[in-house]
Amino acid sequence: MYDIRQFRPTLYFLLLLGVTGFALAAETPGTWILAAGGILVNAWLVKTGRFSPIPRLLANIFTLGGLVFVARQIRSGDATPILTIGNFIVVLHLVKLFEQRANRDYAQLLVLSLLLMVAAAISTASLLFGIIFIVYLFVSLHCCLLFHLKVEVDQARETYHHPADQIDPVPQVPDQQDLPRSMRRMTGLISLAGIAMAVLVFLFFPRGSGQPLFGPLQPRASMALTGFSDQVNFQKIAQITRNDDVIARVEVYYKDEKVTHPGELLLRGSTLDDYTGNDASRGLWQWDRSDYNRFTEPKDASSYQGIELQSDVEADWKQVINLQPTGTNKLFAIAGPVSIIPAHEMRIRFSPSDGVLETETPALQPVTYTVRSAGELPDTLPVGRGFFTRSVIDPAIAAYARKTSVTGVDAAGTPLAEYPIAGNHAYDHQIAANIEHELRTNFAYTLDLTNFGSLGDRDPMAAFLTDFKKGHCEYFAGAMTLMCQSLGIPARFVVGFRCEPEDFNSIGDYFVVKQSDAHAWCEVFTGQKWETFDPTSGRQALGERNHPMFSQVRKFFDYLEFKWATTVVAYDTGDRQNLISAMDLQVSRSAVSGSQNVSDWFENFQKKIASPTVLSSVITGMISLSFFLIAWFLIDRWRLRRRAKRIGIESLSTPDQLRLVRQLGFYNDLLRILERHHIQRPRHLTPLEFSRSLAYLPAQVYDDISRLTELFYRIRYGPTRRSTYSQRYLSAVVDRIQETLEATDLHREHASL
Repeated sequence: MYDIRQFRPTLYFLLLLGVTGFALAAETPGTWILAAGGILVNAWLVKTGRFSPIPRLLANIFTLGGLVFVARQIRSGDATPILTIGNFIVVLHLVKLFEQRANRDYAQLLVLSLLLMVAAAISTASLLFGIIFIVYLFVSLHCCLLFHLKVEVDQARETYHHPADQIDPVPQVPDQQDLPRSMRRMTGLISLAGIAMAVLVFLFFPRGSGQPLFGPLQPRASMALTGFSDQVNFQKIAQITRNDDVIARVEVYYKDEKVTHPGELLLRGSTLDDYTGNDASRGLWQWDRSDYNRFTEPKDASSYQGIELQSDVEADWKQVINLQPTGTNKLFAIAGPVSIIPAHEMRIRFSPSDGVLETETPALQPVTYTVRSAGELPDTLPVGRGFFTRSVIDPAIAAYARKTSVTGVDAAGTPLAEYPIAGNHAYDHQIAANIEHELRTNFAYTLDLTNFGSLGDRDPMAAFLTDFKKGHCEYFAGAMTLMCQSLGIPARFVVGFRCEPEDFNSIGDYFVVKQSDAHAWCEVFTGQKWETFDPTSGRQALGERNHPMFSQVRKFFDYLEFKWATTVVAYDTGDRQNLISAMDLQVSRSAVSGSQNVSDWFENFQKKIASPTVLSSVITGMISLSFFLIAWFLIDRWRLRRRAKRIGIESLSTPDQLRLVRQLGFYNDLLRILERHHIQRPRHLTPLEFSRSLAYLPAQVYDDISRLTELFYRIRYGPTRRSTYSQRYLSAVVDRIQETLEATDLHREHASL
């Protein structure tokens, strides 16, 4: 009977992999610490013999408590159902670990671990989780095979009523040594077959482009955008924390050539031009979109073959955007979108007045789309200038905008702010540039907004300009927009993402857009066109410079994550059709080329084979090869019979001789070594008698020969068979005997001299 010692360590390793994968998917390090700690404590108690199962009643209480907690979490909607159920499965893991009494508990642990990984797989598409999941599958297969063997061994012991401490371990040694290797081989073979089938199923039976099997998933808190919002509310004052989670990856092309030396990238998400101020009926201190920014559905709005947004605009910029779930319906792109090609069918809406794109429903799954953009804002104003004075602007903001130190003066000393108020917009660009300079040079950037909690009923924008003179990008952009609007200059507040050259991944030539890249800026209509102004100061102070080596490593892993998302996670029916088409084209080309090559080869062969010289050479070669094979077979049989005679089994039948000669090859090697040292076994002595007659040899050699002789008898007259490991071990013993005898002979020669 086997002693399945590998099962418990493999099971603990499998459970650790399961909780690690789930904690990674749920982004809950606390869950991992609790679960991993419980597993390791249980392993230590079992290893030291201190483990004692907890009472069933206590286990049931823990289980019911966890079930009540799950029900409350799902009912309250604080977390997604899949992840909440996963947390309950983690609790069941720990309960089962500490109440394990029989093989049934081990089986339940294996099932629970698999369910936990399924919950994690539904909730994440991370490359790191994918690697953990692949390792988990291999380990789980090996663990299941060991568990099956353990159950069989336990049943055999119960049937024959042999306690483990009363079983003779000697007959088990060879098989026990071969067991780990055999299990690894079986696991490897089954795994290879499983991988082959999985690849085939993945390639030819992918997910459809519709709803996934388990329906759309709700984004976790970490998935929702933390720095971007299409409704900016300054009433919610809080400490904004930096979030480096990747929200998108963008490949940029200029005139169909991929950008490899990038500059700054601005991805517009939404524009806001109406500030509610202290109007409580519309919400205090927040930015909204005006009614004129209406969304329209372009022709073929649900097609993924290509959606034309503007027909009379030339597009120089192309962006291939892989957007992670954001929880919003906004699509991000360079200014002036002309057309969009979604990777999957989706309903898209477009606002011609400000060039904003959005989907009909929030993005709860990864979205890939290609946008062609002009790179410039529209050069027209859809509505009159007076429309942009609808914002409720605090008088302190208007007074600050009229300062000559802010907006400047002309050559005659006249304040520039007076011109747009009077209807003269010749200096609008200069005024906007001066306001931008004022904010960038005399104000500080900060994410700490705790001081704004004492505002009371004051306008946050006015307090930012007159008192605090610090804030984040939304304060800078909002203040500039309101100052321009207070002077009668059309301006709007823009939210989106800004990526700098440091955010460019040079390995894959794409931008990495992070949550922390969320940004706000201002767009001003200066009389001729809409222009972009970024008044935020100290933006570079947000992040820390990474070491070049660490930065390259981070970019490499991000590149792997990107390729995983685009080639594996995003693989669907359309990709399968492209793959099949490419394979069909390649096979067709190969078939045409191959048939032509075969035809040419056959014609040449016919021409050459007709030659008598070639024909006679081929016949001669075949006859020579036949004679060689026959001679090799006869020589090999002669050598085997010679070994059988040396060993002393020549009286057996030929099949038995051939079988035992290979098994007893070590004894043949031993006799040959002894013969080289003038020690021959007389024909009248049995192998056992011969080994006992060698007591004059060194003690180590004598012991090794005795053990080899004992093994000879077990193989010759018993069921023992040599394994690959024992063959290597026996070869090492025979080599050691030879080295010792050579050293002994050399010592004798020196002594005689």
